[in-house]
Amino acid sequence: MNTPLQTKEAKVGSQAESPDMVKIPQEQIRTPEPIERAEPARSEATVAAESEGGQAEISAPSSLSVTPVQPKAKIDRLAKEIESILSENLTDIYLAMPPDKQQEFKTKGEETASKVRELVRAVKVNAKKIFQLIRDWMKIIPGVNRFFLEQEAKIKTDKILLISEEEQKQHKEV
Repeated sequence: MNTPLQTKEAKVGSQAESPDMVKIPQEQIRTPEPIERAEPARSEATVAAESEGGQAEISAPSSLSVTPVQPKAKIDRLAKEIESILSENLTDIYLAMPPDKQQEFKTKGEETASKVRELVRAVKVNAKKIFQLIRDWMKIIPGVNRFFLEQEAKIKTDKILLISEEEQKQHKEV
């Protein structure tokens, strides 16, 4: 009787003794071919130096140019600050929500944070729009007290406006 740990050759050469074992002809078994590694492009000077018997130093091809990547720390910092302000004092409420409401609250919160960031980056910050975005987002919370909602939205809006003022001062200094 064949065991599950038999080698491939033993299974191929023997008759299938159980209904779940299948006999595979030797011609259909393929072995993986080794992967060939592509050699890096070499300049004519490098090839000439190697043909002379010396070891050539590998240098970067002249056609490649290195462009510095500008860090987006400023935008990321602003987004993180906005998200932290929006999530303040809502952890317990979020955990008390049913899972479907949690997902809806989370996605709407991410959309709100990105819209608020766009409003903060604008030349003229519209506090009323920021307040309405936050209030509409917080209305997703089931059974929320209207006065609590208004108060929290106002507090969050004020904090975001402070960040906006700091951002504009930094932008003017640069």
